[in-house]
Amino acid sequence: MRLDAAGTTPEEVIVLETVGPVDGFIAAVRSVDGLEWLGEIDEDDIPADDDFFVEDRQGVAQAARTLRGRLFLVFSNQQGLQQITSLWRDWLAGRNLPYGLGRWGQVFALLRDVRTWGVQDRLEETGVLRDWEDRVAHQQEIVPCELELWYRSDTRRRAAARERVATLVTRVGGEIVGETTVNEIAYHALLANLPIAAVDAVLRAATRDAALVQCEQIQFIRATGQLAGIVGDDQRQPDPGPAPEIEPLGAPVVALFDGLPLENHQRLAGRLIVDDPDDYGNGYPALERQHGTAMASLILHGDLDAGEPPLRRRLYVRPILRPDERAWSAPRREAASEQVLILDVIHRAVRRLFEGDGAQPPVARQVCVINLSIGYLDRLFDGALSPLARLLDWLAWKYRVLFIVSAGNHARSIEIAVDADQIETIGTRDLQSHVLRALAADARHRRLLSPAESVNALTIAATHEDASADASPPNTADPISSGLPSIFNAQGMGYRRAIKPELLLPGGRARVRSRAAAGSPTTLEVHTQLRPPGQRVASPGYAEGDLGYTWHTRGTSNAAALASRIASELHDVLDDLRAEPGGEVLDAVPRALWIKALLAHAASWGDSGSALEQILRTEENSRQFKEYVTRLIGYGRVDPSRVKECTKDRVTAMGGGVLQVDQAHIHRFPLPPSLSGVRGWRRLTVSLAWLTPINPMHRAWRRADLWFQPPDAPLQVRRQEADWRAVQRGTLQHEVLEGERAAAFVDGDSLEIRVNCRADAGALEDAVPYALAATLEVAAELDLDIYSEIRLRIIGTRVQVTNADG
Repeated sequence: MRLDAAGTTPEEVIVLETVGPVDGFIAAVRSVDGLEWLGEIDEDDIPADDDFFVEDRQGVAQAARTLRGRLFLVFSNQQGLQQITSLWRDWLAGRNLPYGLGRWGQVFALLRDVRTWGVQDRLEETGVLRDWEDRVAHQQEIVPCELELWYRSDTRRRAAARERVATLVTRVGGEIVGETTVNEIAYHALLANLPIAAVDAVLRAATRDAALVQCEQIQFIRATGQLAGIVGDDQRQPDPGPAPEIEPLGAPVVALFDGLPLENHQRLAGRLIVDDPDDYGNGYPALERQHGTAMASLILHGDLDAGEPPLRRRLYVRPILRPDERAWSAPRREAASEQVLILDVIHRAVRRLFEGDGAQPPVARQVCVINLSIGYLDRLFDGALSPLARLLDWLAWKYRVLFIVSAGNHARSIEIAVDADQIETIGTRDLQSHVLRALAADARHRRLLSPAESVNALTIAATHEDASADASPPNTADPISSGLPSIFNAQGMGYRRAIKPELLLPGGRARVRSRAAAGSPTTLEVHTQLRPPGQRVASPGYAEGDLGYTWHTRGTSNAAALASRIASELHDVLDDLRAEPGGEVLDAVPRALWIKALLAHAASWGDSGSALEQILRTEENSRQFKEYVTRLIGYGRVDPSRVKECTKDRVTAMGGGVLQVDQAHIHRFPLPPSLSGVRGWRRLTVSLAWLTPINPMHRAWRRADLWFQPPDAPLQVRRQEADWRAVQRGTLQHEVLEGERAAAFVDGDSLEIRVNCRADAGALEDAVPYALAATLEVAAELDLDIYSEIRLRIIGTRVQVTNADG
């Protein structure tokens, strides 16, 4: 039994529609004598409870009965599949089940339907019907859509499936205008243009009996053009400038895949390398170059109100968005073109960086970070990896590149349990409690936007903070304290309940306006105008040729851009370390992994963890609170100063290597003698990052599972923050341990951190590189120079390699 149908064919799959959430069904069937095997599903695969923070448990139970989940039984032969569907039909008809199979009745009582893959899975679960209804309402003559076919590894069967679908498309008056196959992620899709009459016929037919949507070769039908980066059109202000002078700049190590920026803006001129082989600039007016301009500004300069120095490197930009062809008014939103498959565009763009394009040599092989501050507006993570997330995972491994992806924004209103006549008198602290409870309880509608669930990527959400002046638009309120997770954020968890989003950075500060009717709960509308609060970024002006304007924006896109900015700065830090004696050891690990490890290493929950615990923790959820609160806070907020330099009372050591399956490396971290026997606060932070090869035909997907067991002795420290199980489900393990008890050790003693490697999704034949960072810090009042002590002793330290069972 599986939670998605990836890597299968329709002849192998039965869909089980559950009454209520999937986790309840699995728990129930585990108690059915003789059918316990139905519940034998990996705990990591069981989806997180979206109602974990809801206090009205009776209401949750009632609501659950109106929900439906899906599970998939995969059979190796048709006989088993046909037997189950036959039993289901007999049970529905009230007939006695055959002798020895009566226990299936207990399972069927928990199900709404047992069926083969059909129109509901192909069409109704993807959101494409809403897109079609909108296009028909606007009388759009040609309706583009993505037809994702069941992947066939056999070339002839794949071609036959394509011909069958193309025939049906032609029969309704449409045409196939594109095709993409990526064997490495088991993806095969066609881009089709359908006439409005064919689409309208599907919408009008209650039975959805059109041959195209019934076609067994099609797995999903999806809308195109939904990948977007949205800013808007509002208050621009002249740049307070002046723009910093341009000094000689280094080659770019960060690539921005986004909309086309305003290249000659005074904040961007001379700092960009814009590569536009698809000629997106043609028909892309300067006034509509909003999102790419904002993201480039944040990567190069950060929040302009913070007055930070610009990067010492250029930024590579590849336009993948353009003004929406469907928009009726200017400025149009920026989105993926409807006439291309965006997965193909991104695939070609990454390949062009590292391999070239036709006769064109690689255009920026030194790039090690790619920023994607965009997301599919109609593809909320549903437990199965989206095609684009699968592509990012494969490309990350193939080219050893780090994708930094925004988690996604949800600007939907927030309903709080406060009557209209009370909202004017509610205190700031009470308002924060109501808002955070409402956001946590609304997890079902605030899930990650594709491709944020990518396993190899770093997914970034925002905190409620920025450097803007304390502006208060009329009749608005500040809903939460600075530094807490933004009210915009998409929430985790990720694939197989991995921690997502992993990191938070500033960029999500927003105010709210209340709307309520007497006797009804209060609804808070998110204030989205482009004036403070927010992060000041470069913007188009009011007319062509205006090159000195700014505005204030907010969201997880901004936070991801800031993460990419820090990544570029960390690359320069690594260059400095590489120039020091022994620095050549950094070359053993791809630079992208060092950056991934160090970005995470700078993160912690800080005060946000205790604030969320005080508001959200209850007696009912206390046992699993840490695991579930990570959907809001991940590994915490990034403070880059923690990894850019050491201090007298804080020292960071780095190690890395390459592991084969069932191998282990032991890293030794010398302990400072002055700390022995001393009582006082100390913290040990350890971060392990890697990129995994993938297996598209296996439910676990991640071929390589690396992990370490945090060393709590001899420092007398204990795990804090993220749940110990959740941290081992992705490709980034970040552990924080703290303590105050005196620890006894002698000069020459070390912490041992053992990095292990095992196969997780079938055979693991590749060697897997990894990066490790460990930081020890002590309270400043202890007045211990642990940096000098550890630095002296770390010289000559070596990594020992042993077998995992040795």
